[in-house]
Amino acid sequence: MKILLYLLSKIYSFLASLRRFLYESGILKQKELPRPVISIGNLSVGGTGKTPTTIFTAKKLQEKGYRVCVLSRGYKRKKDELVLAERPDETTYEDIGDEPYLILRRGIPVAVYRDRYLAGIEALNRFNPDIFILDDGFQHFQLYRDIDILLVDSTKPFWEDKPLPLGRLREPSTFYIYADCFVVTRFSLLNDKDSFIKNIKHFKKPFFIAYERIDKIVDTEGKIHELGFLSGKRVVVFAGLGNNNQFFETVKKISKQHGFLIEEFLSFPDHYDYKDFTFDEKKIYLTTEKDIIKIKHKNVYALIYDLELDNEYINFILKRIFPKLNERERDGKQLRKTSL
Repeated sequence: MKILLYLLSKIYSFLASLRRFLYESGILKQKELPRPVISIGNLSVGGTGKTPTTIFTAKKLQEKGYRVCVLSRGYKRKKDELVLAERPDETTYEDIGDEPYLILRRGIPVAVYRDRYLAGIEALNRFNPDIFILDDGFQHFQLYRDIDILLVDSTKPFWEDKPLPLGRLREPSTFYIYADCFVVTRFSLLNDKDSFIKNIKHFKKPFFIAYERIDKIVDTEGKIHELGFLSGKRVVVFAGLGNNNQFFETVKKISKQHGFLIEEFLSFPDHYDYKDFTFDEKKIYLTTEKDIIKIKHKNVYALIYDLELDNEYINFILKRIFPKLNERERDGKQLRKTSL
C-alpha cells in the first residue's frame, strides 16, 4: 500500500507540476482584471485558516478606505449560476457556500462563480471594488493575481508534508517559490516556536504570524456572549471542517481557561449541512461560525474566531499592489461591458 501511495503521489505531483508550467510559461493564458487581485491560499488540503485570513485582510483594507470584493467558487453550493451579494439577506449559504456566506456576514461583498474572472467583471458593475481578494486562490491559475499569499499551518508545515494521496499537499512543497509571502497560522499551538521560526527563515520569504483572538461566542440568533457564559457547563463539541482536530485542540485549551467540561467530540465531513443530525434539547453544543450558519436549533453556540496580524502585513500588501491601484481605470470601461 505504501508503494502504491508513493507511485500515485509521484503521478499527482507530475500532473500538478505540468498544469502550473503551462500557465507559468504562457502556453495557457491568464485573464487579468482591471483591479488588483490578492490571492490567499495554501499548498495543502484542509483547513489552514484561509477564511479568517481573508476576513481579516478585507476588513483591514476596508478600514483604510478601500472597497473590497471577495471572489470565490462557492465549494459545494447548490446553485451553479453567478451570485453577487453584499448583505446576508440577499442570499443563503446553500446558494453561495458556507465560507462565502460567513465572509458576507462580516460585511464583505462576495462574487461567487466557477469562473472567477467573469465574477470579477460582474462585480465591477455592481460593487465597483478597488481591490479583489481571491479566496483559496493559490492553484487558481486562470486568473492573474498581483500578490500570492501562502498560508502555512505551523503544526503541519508544507516542508514536512507530501503530495496527495501520500500526504495532504495539492502541489509539490517546492512550489512555495511562487508565493510572495507566508502567513503563519496555528502558531499558538506550537511548543517549540523557536525551531519553527528558524526553519521558516530558510525559505527566504517575508512571513507574518497570525495570532488567534477567541474571547466570545455567538448563538444561532446572532446574539454574542462572553466565553464565560460556558463556565461550569457540560458541552458537546462538533465541527464539519477540513481539519476538525485543529478546532478540537483549540476548544480543549479554551475549556481549561474558562472552566467548562467537554462531554464529547463529534466530527463531521467538511461542509456538512446537519440536516440529518438530531440535536438534544437538553444539551449545550459548541461549534464553529462556519457550521452554525446552517443550524437553527437553540442551545448551539459558535466560537467567534478572529485573527490578528501586525500592521506590516497590510503595508506589505499595499506596497505590492499600489502601482495597479493608480491604474484603476486601465481597460476598465471596456471590460465592464462584458457580461454573462
